[in-house]
Amino acid sequence: MNLWASLTVALFSVLSIHTQAEVVSSFQSCSQYFYKGEEPKGFDQIAKKICQKINGSDFYATLYSTYHRIPLYSAYTFEYGCSKVEGWRSGNWFVEPQLSKDQDRDHTHIDSMKSYTAEESKAIKVKQAINEDYSSTEYAKGPLNPSSFHCSTDGRKATFTLTNSAPMDPCFYRVHWKNREAAVIKILGGEDPSGTAYLVTGTVPSNNRIPRRGELDDDNADDHFNRVTVPTQVWTAVCYIHPQNEKSFSFAFIGENKHYGSIYVRTVEQLTQELSVKYESNNLKIFKDHCFFPRSEEIAQMLHSKIELRLGDEISGPTEIMNAIHLGLSQSGRPKVKLSEAKIDLIYDDMETWMSDFDKIMLLSRFTCPLSTPLSGSVISIGHDELQQRRQTSQEVVCRLVSDNLEGCSTPCLYNEDAEDYYCSSGATIKPCSPRYSDVTVSGEKCRSDHTCGKHGNDYYSCYTDSSWGYCSPPPPLGVTKSGKRCRAERNCAKYGKSYFWCETEDGKWDYCCRKPNRFSALKGKTCKRESPCDNYGYDYRWCYTTELTDRDWEYCCTI
Repeated sequence: MNLWASLTVALFSVLSIHTQAEVVSSFQSCSQYFYKGEEPKGFDQIAKKICQKINGSDFYATLYSTYHRIPLYSAYTFEYGCSKVEGWRSGNWFVEPQLSKDQDRDHTHIDSMKSYTAEESKAIKVKQAINEDYSSTEYAKGPLNPSSFHCSTDGRKATFTLTNSAPMDPCFYRVHWKNREAAVIKILGGEDPSGTAYLVTGTVPSNNRIPRRGELDDDNADDHFNRVTVPTQVWTAVCYIHPQNEKSFSFAFIGENKHYGSIYVRTVEQLTQELSVKYESNNLKIFKDHCFFPRSEEIAQMLHSKIELRLGDEISGPTEIMNAIHLGLSQSGRPKVKLSEAKIDLIYDDMETWMSDFDKIMLLSRFTCPLSTPLSGSVISIGHDELQQRRQTSQEVVCRLVSDNLEGCSTPCLYNEDAEDYYCSSGATIKPCSPRYSDVTVSGEKCRSDHTCGKHGNDYYSCYTDSSWGYCSPPPPLGVTKSGKRCRAERNCAKYGKSYFWCETEDGKWDYCCRKPNRFSALKGKTCKRESPCDNYGYDYRWCYTTELTDRDWEYCCTI
């Protein structure tokens, strides 16, 4: 297959539509994202100003510190009229070439956020973070401007840049901060769309940086360590302006970027005063006149009881577990609970809700909730005896809380998007792990209590049963088929003894699949080269060049 000529032309056109960003001397070209067109004052004067745009349209503004290699803030507006949308995921985060023009003159005139090759990373990493800074750490990339606040694909895509992200504790980001973002969406979504909601989300830098020595293999590469600042706090200020002033309001909140960090509601003026001390800036201002309106105090007081979250020591007892889980999980779709004989079952209406809560439960309680029974039919009671009898004929999903204490792990076993596998921490070392997520094989047999679903030294998931052994469905994330359908959790993308990867879809049919729903996952379990993400490249099917050294250096991709 002679694809190189096509790739050269097509790849150029693909990269040219990636997230575009312009490093500017002023925010004049994207001033519409600031209240009254005025940017926040009193922040680092030598930080870089970036108008984040894609396909010629601006979507938000960012003040980026090349010293800390994180954004100090991103300013954006709330988009009304969105249906429920999932955040766009590319499988890769973009970088800003113009920040590195001093290291590589070829970057001077590139106004596109782009993927980068291994050869380019040396120049790129001098003044900004790269994906590898996160891949061997316990921190997650936390976007300041969240994709969920945007309706269009381009708007969501524009948020997946490393100039919009800072290292966040996984529990803080995936549970507490995400819940606060959901609360803001609910508040603003209930307001009149003829108004405009201006938001600024920022970070408070610290002396703590990642990666730390001991988290990477090459101890001699000093420029790999202590590169990206971990903020002590993350904050958001909201200013809703309505044509009728009595309907306008503002509020703010600030959260501690740690596992059991607290999130506190503030007025904008209170937050401004607090940040002035933290930044040691006497003239700091987020919004002109603090965007104060008579309704502001009313909204802040109301939010105090609804979104302020305070967590203390690690949870251990059944009552504490359930309180923490119910506090941390979303307000809608909470599972039913059955507590008997010191065992806690959570009963979900569907598999999707269980998957959404799987990581949250581990992060909140250091317990995990593996699927405990094959289900079909409906549960009409959660009484213990009847539940046991009905489980075999129920469509509801039942999981049982068990300890997440894995040997050699001091933190929960969580999915690392950069490494594309599950990892935990053991002191300063990050190591692969196998989460306890299911006690049931794909054929419906119960796993032995001493050998639940896991890799057990293999490259596939399985467990021993009372009679023999069986394959297990891999844990989330769910794969996607060649035609673009999502795999079922009950039979996620895997080989299951075949020579190819396949899965079952919601309609009960099977298809070839890619293990990850992103632009760098190809069929047969292969991974696309960073400079060659999945695309058509002039053909009527999706494909990419892969990283595997085989006779054929390309592979078909799935539709996403």
